[in-house]
Amino acid sequence: MRLLPLLSANPARHIMPLLAHVFALHILSAFILVHCQTALALTIQNSCLNCHLGLRPELAQYAHQWAMSAHALVPVCCEECHGGNPNSPKTPRIGEEGFTGIPSKQAIPALCNRCHADVLYMRKYDIRVDEENQYENSVHGQQLLKKNNPDVACCVDCHGSHDIRKPDDPRSRVNHSRIAYTCARCHSDINRMKPYGLPTDQIVKYKKSYHGKVLYQKVDSKNTRLVPSCPGCHGIHSGKPAGVTQVADACYNCHLNVKRYFQKSIHSLLLKKNQKPRCIDCHGYHDIPRPSEDLFTGETGFHCGSCHTPESPEYQNGIQIRALIEQAKRVTETGQSSINQVKRHLDIDISSLNMKMDDALESLNQAIKATHSQDVQTVSLIVQDVYKSISTLDQQVSKHYQEARKRKQWLARVLLLISAAFSLIAYQRHRLKTGI
Repeated sequence: MRLLPLLSANPARHIMPLLAHVFALHILSAFILVHCQTALALTIQNSCLNCHLGLRPELAQYAHQWAMSAHALVPVCCEECHGGNPNSPKTPRIGEEGFTGIPSKQAIPALCNRCHADVLYMRKYDIRVDEENQYENSVHGQQLLKKNNPDVACCVDCHGSHDIRKPDDPRSRVNHSRIAYTCARCHSDINRMKPYGLPTDQIVKYKKSYHGKVLYQKVDSKNTRLVPSCPGCHGIHSGKPAGVTQVADACYNCHLNVKRYFQKSIHSLLLKKNQKPRCIDCHGYHDIPRPSEDLFTGETGFHCGSCHTPESPEYQNGIQIRALIEQAKRVTETGQSSINQVKRHLDIDISSLNMKMDDALESLNQAIKATHSQDVQTVSLIVQDVYKSISTLDQQVSKHYQEARKRKQWLARVLLLISAAFSLIAYQRHRLKTGI
């Protein structure tokens, strides 16, 4: 009972130390959990683990890595992948007691698939069971399994071998924030990519792209989980480059509204007929910048002028669409400026103004997506919604100022009456004192 008055007197003085203790306990709990997992995993009676823990560090590390892995939590232990008898006191030898040693790269997909294709077993962990099928039909899988090319990636190259972690673990090699760097371990290697004629600048371009900037938190107020990294466009285990007919489908996975407008456009018809233009012909591939109205004019790569001459109807159509979007943006900027002035000058609730601004910005966003229809009328109709929202906002702003002026006028009159009353009282007191 005595705590509440103490806290209310100076809450910051008591809350800050409390928060510091909570934070310290959180860190300590995480530290304890990590070491408990390691300790618990290493208490398993397994001759492989026991032996490796007593070997030199470069061999003991495998046991420690496994103890921190997702497999240790199940547990899937050494013998599941390497064979052998985990209860044998003898030093394992290849071919004895089922010990296979280090599996060959070609054998690894099937080895992982022994568990990961088992529907009943994987159901407990809510894990897909079609990974091997996807991998077998991927570029990586075809090279490894049909051409015996050891240079391509298989399961362990992406997930790790002994240190496999769940994808939602920030330390996992396939975590959403790290997978691009995992792919880059091979795809940035000039010597490795040279035989296939593949570029090695994908990671550099991706980090500069709008997708990359959002993922690596260089754009404020954006959800990093909603932007694609390599698997988002190329597939997780399928690992196929998006082909001519697949590019749009890959983009559609996220850009559903764009799909709705694009499929009504002449570009969509041409794509089906001539396999162009694709999304990447206008927006780039790995180095996708944030789109702007500049795409509708100019003659450099990605601009309308790279395909259409300035005199063509298509180019002129683009100029009209650009003008509509730019004007809509200016209108919304004016509306936001009005809201900012109201905030500075009037002490009122502006939630209704913010709602109207949100409506205007949503319509503007929809109009930008509608540019993929290449139809001036479609864009114009949506832009009209922007104008309507801003017009309503302006009316509300004007009403607020009128009400503020009325309040000032009323206050001025009240003050005048009060002043007159005080003057009259002063006059009467003076008369009483002087006897006039």
